[in-house]
Amino acid sequence: MHKTRLILIILCLFFLKSCSVHTFTYGDGPTENFKKTVKQHNYVGGFISDGTPKLEELNDLTDYKLIVKHTIWDGLISVLSFGLYMPTTIIIIR
Repeated sequence: MHKTRLILIILCLFFLKSCSVHTFTYGDGPTENFKKTVKQHNYVGGFISDGTPKLEELNDLTDYKLIVKHTIWDGLISVLSFGLYMPTTIIIIR
């Protein structure tokens, strides 16, 4: 019974974890049908980063949307690595 309760608590915590999403729209928003996804690699609870990915697609653009989020898979990887590795998904839509 104790083992079942522990598994239930872990599952509840896993499903209650919110996925944070930040959306930034520049100019009038996306005008083309272009979408690219890149990963940003963070370590030790997000305190250390490999650096921000270079986004050459956005040079001299004025109309695009940038979405920065932690997906459920990013959260799962973070939990499995005990917070030592925390990926972030960045989506570019122009």
